[in-house]
Amino acid sequence: MSKERANDEFTYESMQDTRSIVKYLEAVAQGFDSGRLLCCSGKNELLVKPSGLLQFLLKARRKDGQVKVNIKVSWKEDRHKGKETSPLLIQPGERV
Repeated sequence: MSKERANDEFTYESMQDTRSIVKYLEAVAQGFDSGRLLCCSGKNELLVKPSGLLQFLLKARRKDGQVKVNIKVSWKEDRHKGKETSPLLIQPGERV
């Protein structure tokens, strides 16, 4: 029985110019559009497959000359993939 890794994490931080940030954001957008987003740096990598409804959070702030923009996207992975479920059928019943 193969055991999936329950927790995977990828983190990358560096100083970049705005053009580089735009290229990264475009690549992220393409990943969301295709349903496959591969994050890798050196030997560290994580493949995620965004699908369905996703939670989106955008937060921006300025404080004492420091500006931050945070973008967060999250979703629940479908843990029942491969299992077919019957469609739900609801019909009015007759009164007894």
